[in-house]
Amino acid sequence: MTLEQKNPSGEKRVTKVRKRKGRKRKPMTRSQMMGAVHSEDTKPEVVVRRALFKAGFRYRLHRRDLPGTPDIFIQKYGVAIFVNGCFWHQHGCKLTSRPKSNADFWNEKFNNNIVRDIKTQHQLSLMGIRVAVVWECSLRPSPAGCPRPASESPQASTAAQASAVSMSADLVLERLMNFIRGDEETIEL
Repeated sequence: MTLEQKNPSGEKRVTKVRKRKGRKRKPMTRSQMMGAVHSEDTKPEVVVRRALFKAGFRYRLHRRDLPGTPDIFIQKYGVAIFVNGCFWHQHGCKLTSRPKSNADFWNEKFNNNIVRDIKTQHQLSLMGIRVAVVWECSLRPSPAGCPRPASESPQASTAAQASAVSMSADLVLERLMNFIRGDEETIEL
């Protein structure tokens, strides 16, 4: 890549510009980037909220009095909905990875997140609250390669699980609404 500049005498000067590969970020920049990641009002969460509202469901956001502070809570049906990011909650799809730098820290953090999610779902079920987990990848336009269980029950057939892998975001939201109206204990989409 070249860059043309004129010097004060009016002559053109051609300068060769080198591309930087794999540039390491400064610690402050990385800290600022990580600080910009929010846990509320994420794009996948907003997609779910809009669909639920459009379908006539009314809900409360981020109920701090419930274990795990569900993203969406529908009092009428006793349903807590968590919209999980695949990276932070380690879903296992193509959006999931573990950083190679400072691996001990990240492994401990992700493992703690997974354990906390399981404990939260158990606490909510003991309170009689049904739990739905919607994964970020299931709401993306092209969710190919993201394994999603078709059902939370252990009796789910392999054919049903195979069809779940190719679900579109509309189908995921439709299944979520059917879950809310139904009587299943938990669901993972």
